[in-house]
Amino acid sequence: MSSSRARFTGLLTVVLAIVLTAGCSGGGGSGDRPPGGPLLQQAANVLRGVTSLSFTLRTSGDPDITVKSVDAKLLKNGNSQGSVQVTELGMPIQLDFVVIGKTAHFKGLTGGWQQEPLSKVAGIYDPSAILDPDRGLVQLLLTAKNAETKGEDKVAGQDCHRVHATLARAALSRLVPGMDADAPADIWVSAADKHVLKSEVEVPSKNGGKPGKVTITFADFGKPFPISAPAK
Repeated sequence: MSSSRARFTGLLTVVLAIVLTAGCSGGGGSGDRPPGGPLLQQAANVLRGVTSLSFTLRTSGDPDITVKSVDAKLLKNGNSQGSVQVTELGMPIQLDFVVIGKTAHFKGLTGGWQQEPLSKVAGIYDPSAILDPDRGLVQLLLTAKNAETKGEDKVAGQDCHRVHATLARAALSRLVPGMDADAPADIWVSAADKHVLKSEVEVPSKNGGKPGKVTITFADFGKPFPISAPAK
């Protein structure tokens, strides 16, 4: 082999090594993704400082849970307002609710507002738990297991890391009533401010078929919602 050909072969080897190394660890590759566990820890720490948010819950398929949909605005002090649809004895029930302190105000599609101690209706749905750092979303993130960052997506126009994890039943059932076991889920965490913007939870089907899904979205972080007891 001539000296010029040997130099060319050596140079080609160096170039290929550089290209392959860049392809394995470049700026957009999986090597730059933050690990799932610490990312959920960061999101939990951010949630501790959240004073208010809004969220929606929707189900698809036939998940074996009582709640079917929720639209709510929440304050960290536990006050909240919104609507919830649940299933009782196989029948859908739509309720508007306002929670002020330890009192829950609610009304159905007909009739006026009624009220009960929050403790009496918490088994159906307790929105006051969601921003409670000892019971709600914070604990849901801190107790998640086997968290792994799987990719990057956009949610509501924001760049997010998608983390797959197993959510513990105790914390998850406060957000999704009726859960009786741990469940796999994808969680989207904003890359910029580490807010949790979305979660999709896999839920067993009532009839043992294809699992259903619960999709929860979060928005309006820190918005000063004016929540007061409804007029009688």
